[in-house]
Amino acid sequence: MNIEERSLNHLRDAVSKQFGKEVSTALHCNELSIAIEKDGPLINPQTFRRFFGLIKSSGGFSVYTLDTLAKYCGYTDFSTFKKSLVDNELDLFLGNLGKNSSSEDYWKLSEDLCQKILDSPSLLTNVHHKLLKYPLARTFFMEHHPMRDLSGTVYSQYFQDYLKYERSNEAKLFAYGFLYMCAFLTQNEEFMAIYSEKIKETELSPEVYILPAGRKFGVLLLQSWLKNSGEDFEEIYSQMLKAREIYKETSEKSVCSFEYAVLEHLIFTDRTEEMRFLIENNTFQIYNDREFVPQDRKENHDVCWNIMCAVAYLKMKEYESCKIYLNLVQLDHLSVGWKKYYAILYYFVKYELEEGEEKYKIKNVIKQLLEETHFIYFSNLLRNLEMRSS
Repeated sequence: MNIEERSLNHLRDAVSKQFGKEVSTALHCNELSIAIEKDGPLINPQTFRRFFGLIKSSGGFSVYTLDTLAKYCGYTDFSTFKKSLVDNELDLFLGNLGKNSSSEDYWKLSEDLCQKILDSPSLLTNVHHKLLKYPLARTFFMEHHPMRDLSGTVYSQYFQDYLKYERSNEAKLFAYGFLYMCAFLTQNEEFMAIYSEKIKETELSPEVYILPAGRKFGVLLLQSWLKNSGEDFEEIYSQMLKAREIYKETSEKSVCSFEYAVLEHLIFTDRTEEMRFLIENNTFQIYNDREFVPQDRKENHDVCWNIMCAVAYLKMKEYESCKIYLNLVQLDHLSVGWKKYYAILYYFVKYELEEGEEKYKIKNVIKQLLEETHFIYFSNLLRNLEMRSS
């Protein structure tokens, strides 16, 4: 659910509060129309039925209607109403931003909060209780800044609490997708089965954005591979290819593509030809439809893509291609909350390519990162690689 839709929900709540009861019937809409007419313009009760979801509507609402409802609630217009929501939320969310705050401000403040949590682990246990009841916190702190580095900690509880407030299919795929990877990295097979089933049950409805959509297929492909279910894998892969065509145009507007989101999970399998297809047919960004996303997030995803490609080509045993992608990697361009997870992937590729003293140094770097992240999957992988080389 985007910010505009959340503002409409808040306006519905504010109108109901002013009206004195929840607007839930056609009669209520008639009464509301009369109540508003006393102080100003007349609005057809049918408009209110659409606004409160009593009848289906595929269109939006006019500025006139929204301004009238905002005035009924004591505001100058709908724009003023939305600004009051922003100011009130952010006073509690990240502090007082002032009257001219923008999405860029919310993004930056969320990033600062993520860094504070990384620097002070004690914040993990209490900050989400204060934040997640506010829509802007859920949008900028959770949806735009999920911290993969903390997947092995109590941070996963944030996503459980997030689902108490957000119940759209997009929100479910976002949260369950993250929770699945938490379970995978900590090798909790029971939770992996639970979250993959939740994802399987969640419909890929039209409002689902590109990343949750791609991760739906990524999770299901990884889980079917882990269960050695080749038939399920082929069926899911076929469905993924069809969805990929639907999301191609969206990929052209996004800092990362549908293929990117699927490859995130496929690199943990041995399905190298499928990896090759995603890499060679990746849809690159042509233009941007989300202006508030800063350039460094694009740079972050480019680094992640190069690391994932290096992992894939290593598994294909195409070492020259692997080295080409590895040499493109600039770890200092990784975003807050992504640095350790993707550095681990990067150093594992380096570990398999290097020999002698350099290999030993890389192993120590990996061990330090694993000590900080508690990723059991990678600890097991390192152990197996050590045994293989001994």
